[in-house]
This record gives sequence, C-alpha cells and structure tokens, in this order.
Amino acid sequence: MNDGADRVGAFSHGYTYSGHPIGAAAANAVLDIVEKEDLPGNARDVGAFFQAQLRDKFSQLPFVGEVRGVGLMGAIEFVADRHNRKRFDPALKVGARISKASRDRGLIARDMPHGDILGFAPPLVATKAEVEEIVAIAESAVRFVADELVREGQKI
Repeated sequence: MNDGADRVGAFSHGYTYSGHPIGAAAANAVLDIVEKEDLPGNARDVGAFFQAQLRDKFSQLPFVGEVRGVGLMGAIEFVADRHNRKRFDPALKVGARISKASRDRGLIARDMPHGDILGFAPPLVATKAEVEEIVAIAESAVRFVADELVREGQKI
C-alpha cells in the first residue's frame, strides 16, 4: 500500500463514520437507549398531546392560518387574513418576531423561511409537562407580538 502512496496519495480509511468499531459501538448504544426508553412510543404519545395542545391554543386565533404537524414536530402559520389565506407583509417579519419573543421567554422555536411560520421540534424525551410549558411560552410570545401588531395599526 505504501508503494502507491507516492503516485496517488495516502489511502484514507478508518474514519469513525465509515464503519469504524468505535462509531459502530456508539451507534449501537444509541439504538439500545432508543429501544430501552421506548422513545418512538414517547414521541407517539406525547406527540399526540403536543398536537392537541397546539390546536387547542392556536387554531382559533384570527391570525393563524394553520396549525400542523405530526408527533413532536409542529408548526403554526400566521396570516393577515385567515379566510383568504393572505400573508402578512414580509416587512413585518411576524414569524421572526414571534421566534424572538419565544427565545426571550426561554423557548427555542424556529421561524421558517417560507412564510410567517413558527416551527417546533422538541426532543423525543419530552414529557407532557414540558409540552405544556412549550405551548404556554409560545402562546405568551404570540400574544405579545399580536399586541405589538395591533399597536402598530395592523388588523389581526
């Protein structure tokens, strides 16, 4: 093998992401934890609770166009006109403002790049109590930005 190195360069192998025994052992340990702690079952059960909480708290707000998601992934889309699905003026940066207001309250929720959408992806180990806290913080952030928009003269 060293004979060819002068012609073609070093032969690279043995990286941790290419079947290296240490990488494989770490992956197996993760799979053992996923199975032992039934993380898919938790995502299913707590995820259903999460989806219900999001719909309960946000779907009736006049500036929410849609609440969507599956399991522990969710999103709330904010619109200027719910019935016509008319978006807010992009200059208002509604999604980014709600995301920032969420962070200011201790919750990381992403503003999505293709609209005024707040996205959630709690960990697979999230509990119902943590979901309640996530939704409460998001609700506080949404109401805060809604009040700001009204003060700015926006109809919501």
